[in-house]
Amino acid sequence: MAAMEPSPTRDLAHDQNSPKNIPFDLIFEILSRLPAKSIIRFLSVCKLWYSTIRSKDLADSFLIHSKTRPRLLFTFKHFDSRKRFIFSAPEHGTEENSSTARHDMTMSDLVYYIKSLPVNGLICCTRGSSIAVCNPTTRQILKLPDVTLNERDMYARLGYDPVQDQYKVLCVMMHDGFDSRTKDNIEQEHFVFTLGCQQQEWRKIEFIDVGDPYTDVKGGICISGGIYYVIGHKKIARFDVRSEKVELINAPQEDMLNEEDIKKEDESWNIMTCDVPTEWGDLFRDKGLSSTGDIHTGEVMLVSDTLESSKPFTVYYYDMIRESFRSATVEGIADSEFRRGIHGFGKRNRDMLCFPGHIENIMFF
Repeated sequence: MAAMEPSPTRDLAHDQNSPKNIPFDLIFEILSRLPAKSIIRFLSVCKLWYSTIRSKDLADSFLIHSKTRPRLLFTFKHFDSRKRFIFSAPEHGTEENSSTARHDMTMSDLVYYIKSLPVNGLICCTRGSSIAVCNPTTRQILKLPDVTLNERDMYARLGYDPVQDQYKVLCVMMHDGFDSRTKDNIEQEHFVFTLGCQQQEWRKIEFIDVGDPYTDVKGGICISGGIYYVIGHKKIARFDVRSEKVELINAPQEDMLNEEDIKKEDESWNIMTCDVPTEWGDLFRDKGLSSTGDIHTGEVMLVSDTLESSKPFTVYYYDMIRESFRSATVEGIADSEFRRGIHGFGKRNRDMLCFPGHIENIMFF
């Protein structure tokens, strides 16, 4: 990722074409509050505007405002055309029951896979030995150097360190659980790539294994400078983005589901249960709903993994505190015009991924 342009404050103040009666601080603040689409369109106004919009100062200011406007991210792929489509829509408030999606980006180079939640609007994508970071807001893809698999599976997760203001990608490579190789061969390896660093290469980090080698990685979310992901069936790993250390956390055990078996002094997990309304029972069973997180209201989001042809996409929410369910629809995801008139992939249903907490980010690679 190329370094961002320096702050253009001084240049703007002496520019003959700038509005002399409007302080730069006010212009800067107005820009930071505009929709991302408008800001990006202003890149072509002049060199000064280009420099201003691509500056790190504006990107940071815009991100602060953007975090108050969280969105839902939707993505599905079309194998025939080798494309992945990315949409987004505002998260539903507690009194809102509908929203309209916007087509943000089409990835046409390869059909990348997305396995973890966005981090400040950036998405980690993988395919084979290829890893990329995508920014749907700027429609940019940063392809990282390929890794050497040695016939192993590869998993990549993106993280952000708010202290040093750095984005890093963690790459974990391992043999799957059905591989009969012994420990004499190469097994687990952990590599880190720092975005924006002059040394654009993967660095191997030490990993202290305290048990049997894990054979897969599931999920992935970055919280307060740590990447959390599930390994195997009994452990959760936390990668500290700043120190680049991995620690393992014991996952809840099956016997914890019986509250009488838990000693208070040993509790490290809280158990929360909910009663599903009778009318929702068939919905959960037929739709195969799953959750990828919660939205800004604190409600857990539940979605189907299928985008049905020519139908609004329905999102379901559960409030763990009030023990209440609600649903809301999202219009405009690959509607008839988009399917037939633009991309021509017909009326077939598509596998859908949906993530909450997505935000717009005008950071340029």
